[in-house]
Amino acid sequence: MMNFHKVVKNHIASVHIIISLFLFLIMAGTLFSCGIGIRTRSLLGGKLHFTVNISEKANRNSPIALDLVFIYDEKLLEKLLEMPAKEWFEKREQIKRDNPEGISLDCWSWEWVPGQNIPVQELPLKAAAEGSLIFADYLTPGAHRNRVDPFKDITVRLLEEDFYVEN
Repeated sequence: MMNFHKVVKNHIASVHIIISLFLFLIMAGTLFSCGIGIRTRSLLGGKLHFTVNISEKANRNSPIALDLVFIYDEKLLEKLLEMPAKEWFEKREQIKRDNPEGISLDCWSWEWVPGQNIPVQELPLKAAAEGSLIFADYLTPGAHRNRVDPFKDITVRLLEEDFYVEN
């Protein structure tokens, strides 16, 4: 009779361990889902993957400058949201002098040629970003500015007369 109680007790302990492990796996899966990862990035920072695909005919087959700007100051973000890319590129150096990099903003600048194969960029991400903008220096008229979520990976598609973003 005593052995029977030991067997039952061990069986119950094993079932308890299996159920606990199962619940732990469910909670871990939920914790590391996309939404939690994005919220974690917004709180702690991390790495951002920036992917660019450029058409053979991008910018009327001319080199194209592109800036990714992370803004940490709400007033500066409001100002830049009204600025078309042409104005950004004309005033960029003065804006950076007036708003210190690493404090008010961070800016990454590139220039590519149509059809160029561009490796994925891995950029440092600070937790305090109010927003982020992409400016592309196109020859065609237009704002050529796009607001993106600063805590999600970004894919940019540079086309003949404009660009679009997947975020």
